Amino acid sequence: MKKGNKTLNVTLSGVEGPDQSTLTEGGKLPLSQRGQGGSLPPFQGGSGGFFSYNYQPLLNLFDTDSIDLQNKKDFIPFGDDNLLPQQIVQLSRSVAVHRAILNSKAFFIAGNGFASEHKPTASFIENVNNNQESLRDVFYKLIFDELNTGNAYFEIITDANKSYIQLYHIDSSLVRLSAESKEIITYPDWRQYKGKNNEYRATLPLYPYFEKGKDGQYHSAIHIKQYEPEFSNYGLPTWYAGIDSVIIAGLTDVWNRKRLENQFSASGLLIIPGVNSDEDATELDTEFDKYKGFESEKAHEIIIQYLSDIGPGQSREAAQFIKFPKDEEGNWTMLHQQAHTNLLSIHNWFKSLASFFGEKTGFDTQRILNEYEVALKTTIKTNQSRYITIFQKLLTDFNLNATDLTITNESPVYRISPIKYIWELRRESGLDYDPKDPTQQMYYAQLKNTFTTEKSQNEENSTNHDSNK
Repeated sequence: MKKGNKTLNVTLSGVEGPDQSTLTEGGKLPLSQRGQGGSLPPFQGGSGGFFSYNYQPLLNLFDTDSIDLQNKKDFIPFGDDNLLPQQIVQLSRSVAVHRAILNSKAFFIAGNGFASEHKPTASFIENVNNNQESLRDVFYKLIFDELNTGNAYFEIITDANKSYIQLYHIDSSLVRLSAESKEIITYPDWRQYKGKNNEYRATLPLYPYFEKGKDGQYHSAIHIKQYEPEFSNYGLPTWYAGIDSVIIAGLTDVWNRKRLENQFSASGLLIIPGVNSDEDATELDTEFDKYKGFESEKAHEIIIQYLSDIGPGQSREAAQFIKFPKDEEGNWTMLHQQAHTNLLSIHNWFKSLASFFGEKTGFDTQRILNEYEVALKTTIKTNQSRYITIFQKLLTDFNLNATDLTITNESPVYRISPIKYIWELRRESGLDYDPKDPTQQMYYAQLKNTFTTEKSQNEENSTNHDSNK
């Protein structure tokens, strides 16, 4: 069983694609729009969200995601049931605080957009595909996927002569690596994947290799992943070590909702194991309805939680009833707050940047500025530099000068840095700027001093004028 520690499954170098004779007009379609039988079928997910009564995710992984010679599949499974990306997406869709941190972190890392002084490059980064997306739009989706699932993918489209380039984001939850790790496989619902003959199965070679599509264009893909020891193919999100805190945060939200629905007067929680299907749950619901008082409505109901078996032949403990003493609310509140604190730690993020309010300090602008400066140096610029390097090497292969490619960042609280040039401040404010303009080559601190000097001279002239009178 092989093991490795590569952080990228790509080597960026200039390799010409296969020869091509005639190009079709307007045939530059991304992988997500290419199929062999029309549009993709609707996603066939399970009923309910991550915290539905009968959903028991398999969050245990193989010791490594590498495979041995006994593998019979055409892809490398991601997770014990090959559905870890789907489970992670369900988590980020169900746990409010977890999603808020992901949104905030991706927003700040994506910055205000890319900039370049080279006109062809500047023109490209404003419109990188037929969907009228900018490079910043694609970058935001990529960084969100990487933060959420640990992996990010995007598609490259060009012709045989590399006379143009287009970039499209690919939903990471739909992607698996081929068994040979030489291409990616996308499928709309991996729960129903049968093999190579599936109608909606699509593949893309990993860059620098290209494959000619039915549209007459050449297609490739780049895979970016977070490093995790023993995982040589897929990445894991950095927050995965604290997945229990994510689940606890979600469960406390569910508990609070159920308590609210029961007017905070439910007498307890009844846990029933061995409920493995919607049919079983519906049958139990029908049985319990027989014993509910007609006039009591929800005044004194118990909360019922169904749990499926851990695995085939692995049943849970016996059913149990947990009584809610009147003084337990505080414990749940403390658990809820502790889970939120843990989430900030495992995400390596900051409370003020994720809009966590409710503290005595209120909206503390100085704290926001301080935490933003720390995030800028420890998280934001680190991630940005990785993607800038990837984009620079890629665009260089397509004869676009991206040596000065940068990402502009703006503090969430406006504060002018006194040691920045005027043209830098104008650029960050979205105004026209010219680095060669002598009036914009001063530091802001110099400009303030100039204003002060001019003001003092004017006041002196006014005083002399009054004296002469």
